[in-house]
Amino acid sequence: MPEYARIRGSRRQLWIGAAVLFALSAAANLASPLYPHFKLAYAMTDWTMTALYATYVVSCLPALLLFGSAADAFGRRPVLLAAIGSVSVGTALFTIDTIGVSGLFAGRVLTGVGLGLGTGAGIALMVEASPARRAWLGSTAATMSFVLGTGAGPIIAGVVSEMTAGSASGATLLVAPFSVMLALLIVTGLLVTTLRFHSPMTRQRWQPTWPSVPGPMRSSFYIAAVTGLLGWAALGLFLALLPSMTEATLPEPSTLTSGLIVGTVLVISAASQLLAPKLQPRAAQTIGLTLLGLGAALLLSSNLPSLGATTALVLMTTAAVATGTGHGLSYWGANREIDMLAPSRQRAGITAALYLAFYTGAGLPAIVVGAIAIGTSLIDAIMIFTLVLLLAVIVFIPVPSLALTTVRRSRAAAAAALEADSHAGRIPGVAVLQGEPAAHLTEEPSAPFSFEEDYHSNGGVSATDPRTPL
Repeated sequence: MPEYARIRGSRRQLWIGAAVLFALSAAANLASPLYPHFKLAYAMTDWTMTALYATYVVSCLPALLLFGSAADAFGRRPVLLAAIGSVSVGTALFTIDTIGVSGLFAGRVLTGVGLGLGTGAGIALMVEASPARRAWLGSTAATMSFVLGTGAGPIIAGVVSEMTAGSASGATLLVAPFSVMLALLIVTGLLVTTLRFHSPMTRQRWQPTWPSVPGPMRSSFYIAAVTGLLGWAALGLFLALLPSMTEATLPEPSTLTSGLIVGTVLVISAASQLLAPKLQPRAAQTIGLTLLGLGAALLLSSNLPSLGATTALVLMTTAAVATGTGHGLSYWGANREIDMLAPSRQRAGITAALYLAFYTGAGLPAIVVGAIAIGTSLIDAIMIFTLVLLLAVIVFIPVPSLALTTVRRSRAAAAAALEADSHAGRIPGVAVLQGEPAAHLTEEPSAPFSFEEDYHSNGGVSATDPRTPL
């Protein structure tokens, strides 16, 4: 096994990797509670503002697919430094108050590219640092760091903006959070430079990582991808659009309030993933989807005109708690199921395809709401999208569990059962009970064998999986 198969990292390497993923995801989501202020400062339309959020997601997708294997060819440290450098330049553009709208879009593009470039390298760095007795620690800590960073970004922006709210210059409100984040990125980059550089043991040519899903696991993959897409769409609704909703709903909105509500979703999502391993992957997905539906319903209710400001705030906060818990469970369940089913040699491509669905879901609310807002108000557009999301979640809730039940036999399975009955000298599909007359013939049930059904019926371990120890 080339590259880093025989390299074991240290606990310090694990913490540095966690710091990198935390800083990159925090920087990518720092602007979430500040969008209403950017809209006023640069006189942006609703479409322009929502497109600004979606830009980093759109730029992150090709970076994730094209540069996912770059760390295997060039080493972890150079790729991480390049990722931090790209995000730092993108963040620095937001500290220039005269940069203009085009400069803001350029900053978001650089942030998205850096996030896509550093995600794979950071996770690989942490996995390599996992202790031999706790091999799961690196991947679990990586997921937690990413989600916590995504939640910490809006909180940092809200706190720093509130602290500088008394400044005479309105530009300070927008510049200060990005200045703090830039300093954090620089410190993180310095930590990465202290890592020991490991040259690949077998030099390989870099090539893009394109998604590829084996046929036997496509059903499970599609279910996990849709579950994750719905979870990240609900999350993207809070990250991109909730600040604008609080501005219109609450009589005395503040950046701190928006940042705390948005950050709460991610913090609760990370916390729920600590409890998720007690559930089976499909159960986690089903429960998570149910909570996502509850969160969408509460968010819709918070916008009723007859509600007071306090009631609306309580409903928004409760919606954030439900959505955060639902996202954490559904996200963990989708990841865990695919991780257990994916063959080792194809895991990178399958993971890239899965995260393609996740990032698509994260950017979907901003794009769809922006398009709807062209013909109506932004709040009405948010409510329309939330209603559609609620209906989609309700329709999909039973799918993860029902997919485990064989409703109809395939033609191949029916032919195999017919042939087996013929060899046994029996009437096809019928068993004769000993000591009973022919009138008591009963139908013999038979079910087709399925790799996925074998996997789920054995608690996540397949007897035919080549990775299962004998």
